[in-house]
Amino acid sequence: MVSDSDLVNRLREILRSSDLDTATAGSIRRQLEKDFGVDLSDRKTFVRDQIDIFLETLPPKQEQEEEEEEEVDIVKWVWKSNKVDKEVKKRGGGFNKLCSLSPKLQEFVGEPELARTQVVKKVWAYIRENNLQDPKNRRNIRCDESLHTLFRVKTINMFQMNKALSKHIWPLENGDVKQKVVKKLWAYIRENNLQDPKNRQNILCDESLRAIFRVDCINMFQMNKALTKHIWPLNVEDGVLDDSLQKEKQCKQEEEDEEEDSDDPNRRGKRQKKGSSGLLACLPLSDALVKFLGTGENSLSRAGAVKRMWEYIKQNDLQDPSDKRRILCDDKLKELFGVDSFNGFTVSKLLTTHFIKTEQ
Repeated sequence: MVSDSDLVNRLREILRSSDLDTATAGSIRRQLEKDFGVDLSDRKTFVRDQIDIFLETLPPKQEQEEEEEEEVDIVKWVWKSNKVDKEVKKRGGGFNKLCSLSPKLQEFVGEPELARTQVVKKVWAYIRENNLQDPKNRRNIRCDESLHTLFRVKTINMFQMNKALSKHIWPLENGDVKQKVVKKLWAYIRENNLQDPKNRQNILCDESLRAIFRVDCINMFQMNKALTKHIWPLNVEDGVLDDSLQKEKQCKQEEEDEEEDSDDPNRRGKRQKKGSSGLLACLPLSDALVKFLGTGENSLSRAGAVKRMWEYIKQNDLQDPSDKRRILCDDKLKELFGVDSFNGFTVSKLLTTHFIKTEQ
């Protein structure tokens, strides 16, 4: 069995002689398998972590050049959206490929998209600037408030951190219309200083945003979901909206995927089983639940509503630390459900009164 040290030494040799614009974790792992004659499929995480560590230790000059190049690409992406596809193609794939970031990571790094290498470097730069490495063991990172928001722990090992970051780094498809819309929207928000100074995750809607979201204030996490109802795929051949969209736009994206025309390439592979009743049916929501969601949506499936509840619970850390099954209500949940706490398994039952029955 090949040792970790042998793997790391050879991995670094491969990376030093590789083109980081085209190399991937998979290609590096396959080269290691070939060199050592072993199967490393069960050590993918280890290889990925070691690659991240290597990339984090690149020479300062190379780091600076890559950061400057990345800044140029970001500016072009935001202000010249008609050239997005060209810019992404120019950068190529591999470790320097642009990725979409989760809302929490966007808030941390201040960018909606970055290459994974740039994310790792920005996180490490922040750690060093704030002296967050444990003096007794510099592989351990002591999480301040910002890092705790990302990783949800008080301390994290550098190897665990790289794995935890993967949850916040998502593939970015060329020509992704929603990504362009989100970028333009955030540019507008920043130009007009619409982030709440007390909590920059909340957006204060001016007249233009209010016309889109129909609320005075919206959370950045809710905003991305609320945009879904305004972004509809075109019929590839005719350039017109699919007929089924008039019904689908009333539901969240999960329900839209279920009803989408099978020939639409943008939706292929995302659909769930089609259904018009039961958990997948869109139901009218009570005024209280519409107010709670704050997205302007007035209908959701039962499954969709439950999912939203759990997203809210986790985003606001409302699970009892001593018993994760128990939910401790903040003011908004108390107003919605009329209780101080409840068992997580009863979310669906508590929501029942907020679905308005319709005549068949």
